[in-house]
Amino acid sequence: MPDKKKTIKKGNFSLVPITLSEPVKTTDGFTNLIEDASGESAQTTENEKSKVNAAKIIAKKASGSKINDSAKQAKKNAASVNEKSQKKTANFNESSEKFIETERLSEAELLQILDADNLNEIYELTDVLRASSLKLYAALVRLADSQGRVRVKNHELMAEAGIKGIATLYKQERWLTQLKLVEKKAKPGPHDGSSYFIFKLESLPLPDEIYDKFDQYLSDLE
Repeated sequence: MPDKKKTIKKGNFSLVPITLSEPVKTTDGFTNLIEDASGESAQTTENEKSKVNAAKIIAKKASGSKINDSAKQAKKNAASVNEKSQKKTANFNESSEKFIETERLSEAELLQILDADNLNEIYELTDVLRASSLKLYAALVRLADSQGRVRVKNHELMAEAGIKGIATLYKQERWLTQLKLVEKKAKPGPHDGSSYFIFKLESLPLPDEIYDKFDQYLSDLE
């Protein structure tokens, strides 16, 4: 037999329990039922996450593109500087023939300056361009125009040659002047820098291997 519902009497009314066959649905306060929003909320959250991730990916690609563009521009600028330097050196080398028609020093004079008995003792660049004079001479050659002329301020020349002290600069200038590879005209007072006239290393009666080594030294600087 089916169970009888228990009736609870309260005052003049009878209260009968009601058994619900379905879960209670939420209303909006009126007569409209509100659907379960949990699924909708989860879907919305997932969509928002996807949008945020997509935005991050786009921002990352844009940032990477900017970095790549900057790197390419820096590389292009460096290549341009090297190209200009190479052209200047090439121009100086091409126009140097008229500077070496006659030897600037005789072999005997050169050996006396280098304190050597014969040219066989001269086989390294540093046997001729001693200490920082090699860096200074290379810097002047790189800065020279097609006529072998340079006008440059002391601090700029020191930076180009990697020389830190003014006394060192003057000392190496004197050595290059003694070898007759450089002529300098310094103007007193404020000016645009000292003027130099540069002569090719071939103007000295040296073994060919010295010329080759200096050309290689210049190439390594490019």
